[in-house]
Amino acid sequence: MSKRHAPVILRSVANGDRDCLRGWYRTDREGLEQFFGVDLPSEDDYIAQFNRLFEKMQAYTARMLMAELKGEPIGFVMVTDVPPTLEFGRVHIYLTPKKRRYAVRVGEAGMAEVEKMGIHMVFQNVLADNPASIKLGKKLGFVPSPIMTMIKELR
Repeated sequence: MSKRHAPVILRSVANGDRDCLRGWYRTDREGLEQFFGVDLPSEDDYIAQFNRLFEKMQAYTARMLMAELKGEPIGFVMVTDVPPTLEFGRVHIYLTPKKRRYAVRVGEAGMAEVEKMGIHMVFQNVLADNPASIKLGKKLGFVPSPIMTMIKELR
């Protein structure tokens, strides 16, 4: 007999999530910096990052959903860079440090939501030195791209 897990629920972000999101910054700034791919030296910078995301959501090029387990917010799933054709999107998953063991369940719920959105293909950016994210991506069906990303820092 298999053990039934409590379902991960994805829901829209609400005004009441502000304190939760701020608390995550205070307890996991490093994880959120890695998630967003930018330095977030202050809570104001963190809020500004979310404001940019919300602008994208209003333009229908991004979507953010809070992930809950047993009524408790444990992270969020974002889909960004979505063109009007819905050909592709970039998926991002953030979980609080104590809830990262639920990554596969949150990822599966996120992928189901992406399919409901009608997106045809999703991309995931993962740092090469983050084996946990690479393993999660593979569990969710992501495969390495034949295209290598090259960068040049201009500052």
